[in-house]
Amino acid sequence: MLSPRDLPLLPVFVAVAEAGSFTTAARELGLAKSVVSLHVRTLEERCGVRLMERSTRRLRLTQVGEQVLEAAREVLGAVRTLEHVVQGHRDAPTGVLRVTVPLDPSLSAMLAPIAAALTRQHPALRIDLSFDDRVHDLIKERFDVAVRLGSVAPSSYVIRRLGTEPEVVVASPTVVDQWGEVQTPDRLSGAPWVVHSGLPVRAAWTFRSTRSAKQMQATLKVTVAANTVLALRDLLVAGAGFGLLPLHVVRDDIAAGRLQLVCPDWRSRKLTLHALLPTRQSPPRVRVFLDRLSDASKDLGFDPT
Repeated sequence: MLSPRDLPLLPVFVAVAEAGSFTTAARELGLAKSVVSLHVRTLEERCGVRLMERSTRRLRLTQVGEQVLEAAREVLGAVRTLEHVVQGHRDAPTGVLRVTVPLDPSLSAMLAPIAAALTRQHPALRIDLSFDDRVHDLIKERFDVAVRLGSVAPSSYVIRRLGTEPEVVVASPTVVDQWGEVQTPDRLSGAPWVVHSGLPVRAAWTFRSTRSAKQMQATLKVTVAANTVLALRDLLVAGAGFGLLPLHVVRDDIAAGRLQLVCPDWRSRKLTLHALLPTRQSPPRVRVFLDRLSDASKDLGFDPT
């Protein structure tokens, strides 16, 4: 009885049937005549019927052999179609690209033109962006890429570093007026702070001067916590206190006067933009997306070094 493991026998059988000769088929296939004969004989044994009538002068297909030849051609045609599909996925971006992204308005603004440009350029590509601050299992949930801003815990994922940028201390003009002009972080000890609920809140945060090697600490008095960057930004604009946010998130608010930069010569930490991949063997849709994402992060102000 035939099984999938007998597939390699079919092209040899078809070559012999079309050439009408074991010798000619062996030459075309680059095989020894004995190997070609063995393949045909094995196929007949698997089928349990004789497929060819052989003589010293001619080779003729039996009635069953004619039917097997037709079916074998269909099978090999399907294999070629499958190869074309696979080749297309290797060479050009196709299929569905699934990306998980934090709830960050600036990241959304960065990814929107990327998705639009890629789908215009590659009509066979569809992009599915999932915005939330949950940590996803990329393999189980079938995500191609996870975009992450901040520290990344060690895992089996492939991590691609795209760039870094500082977090800055900001507050609304109302809060700044209440506390006066603050130039050093120690002046913020005891001030109301707005923090991300996903961060381990320590008793104090360390700040480093951008002008020297000097360090300084501010004792935290957390008054409000939220689980998304967007919520933190809104709380700070509303006057809930002081907070640390990535520069790209608050750049427009600072320019519009909704927020003010506090302790401008001090930074707490740098955030890194990462792309997490479930495997090193990335299809074209992932590779073109990462290339565009890398360029866009530079435009947004991330330092690639």
